[in-house]
Amino acid sequence: MALQELRLRPQGHEIAYFLLAVGLTAYYLVTTLYLSAHRLLWFDEILTVHIARLPHWSTIWSALGHASDTQPPVYYIIVRFSEKIFGQGELADRLPSAMAMAIAMLFTFDSTRRLTNGLYGLIAVAVLGCSVLPYYGYEARPYTLFVMFSAVALWLWIRSGDDSRLSAALFGLAMFAGGSIHYYFPLSLVPYALWEAIRWQPWQRPSLKLMAGTAGAIIPVLLFSPLILSFSRQFHDAFWGHPSFWLLAKSFSDFFPNGLMLLAFVMVCLALLNIEQTTEQPDAISDTEILGWLFLSVPIVGFLIAEAVTKAFAPRYFIGALPGVAVAFACCLWRQRQRSRYASVAILAVLTAWGTANQWQVVRHPKSVDRAGSQAATRRYLSLEKTVHQQHVKHILFFDAMPYLEAQYYSKYPEECAMILLPRDEQPDVHSAHVIMNLSRYDPLQFWHIDELKQHASDTVLIGPTANTLKALEQSGFTLEVPVTEPWKVAYLH
Repeated sequence: MALQELRLRPQGHEIAYFLLAVGLTAYYLVTTLYLSAHRLLWFDEILTVHIARLPHWSTIWSALGHASDTQPPVYYIIVRFSEKIFGQGELADRLPSAMAMAIAMLFTFDSTRRLTNGLYGLIAVAVLGCSVLPYYGYEARPYTLFVMFSAVALWLWIRSGDDSRLSAALFGLAMFAGGSIHYYFPLSLVPYALWEAIRWQPWQRPSLKLMAGTAGAIIPVLLFSPLILSFSRQFHDAFWGHPSFWLLAKSFSDFFPNGLMLLAFVMVCLALLNIEQTTEQPDAISDTEILGWLFLSVPIVGFLIAEAVTKAFAPRYFIGALPGVAVAFACCLWRQRQRSRYASVAILAVLTAWGTANQWQVVRHPKSVDRAGSQAATRRYLSLEKTVHQQHVKHILFFDAMPYLEAQYYSKYPEECAMILLPRDEQPDVHSAHVIMNLSRYDPLQFWHIDELKQHASDTVLIGPTANTLKALEQSGFTLEVPVTEPWKVAYLH
């Protein structure tokens, strides 16, 4: 079943549009690489690095089999190779994400160009620049690779209008690669399945591409099922991202953080510049545009599956919808071109200016991008670490998993850092604590119980204890001195 592609357009300025697309993509790539090198890693990224640096591939599999993180092993191997080639550090760890972001933009451009022309291909790239995609370009997690394989799969579906075995095999291979990067990638098949379903006729079989894509998406799930089941058994009821209607609604706003305002700008451009009088009607909606809008159904289907089976739902798990939405938006504008010749150029200018300006603002202030305040917390700890160490302490004890892992990673004295394990109802962020305890089987992370604290009380300093924790320690017989409360609360025991 082939997509209905629009007729070929004259080449005209296609080379110029292509060069502009490459230039815009290069801008996002270069600025992303700069940001990658100037931001500290946060908790999830440090998990990536710890696992990628394990001695053998078999050790990576074993660590993931003990629920040390939530991604398939292929992504950690990619980061491992990046570090071997470019050396250890934030830039090498984030380089695969930055490159995948750029590749996704170029494939989205070409998909749109084939259906419209280069101008609207540029608009599709600008749409991605205004989305959450650039943020994940400078994060050492697999989400831009998720988008890249989604963009490649869409490009293959559009480009190969026939239902040959070769096109089916390539589409299935793209789905297999995406499924090897993230367990939720198989949901990227939903738009294609819906597209064929609404055109289904009795006794008509699914297309070879859809069947190959289904097989390609399912095989990684089967291969990595031991890892999936291990994590599910441990965190089925304790996973932080439970499905909810609030998170479902948040998914769409997370895709485009300023989407409603940008949509308002777009509609203003269409209204003000719709000045040419013409009796021509817009082109009929194309099959590809329909397919692109169907990508908006992915979070909805993901919500239903999470509610019924996985109990794990986070907006970023459906980021693969972005290329389809960008192509659909550009195709929608293309259909209106006869009634607003200048509006598309104005819309391109607005989207490009907004996306590049936001990216430049982050480049000027890399510390402003700070998930959960982790960068600031780590920097605050590092600013007082030398002072704490000069007090002749031998052990630096943390109470929360995220600050502990982040501080231990950047500390000049990592062997002195440890985390105390409290009763479950008193332990901050139980899920993160459980994950790094699993990781400690393979990595030198230290955990204490209250008995060990009693043995080493005189040469231990506490970092970041809560008021309730301090009260509980006093009731257990400890005498506490809290000489420092900023930038971290620091307590000494007697």
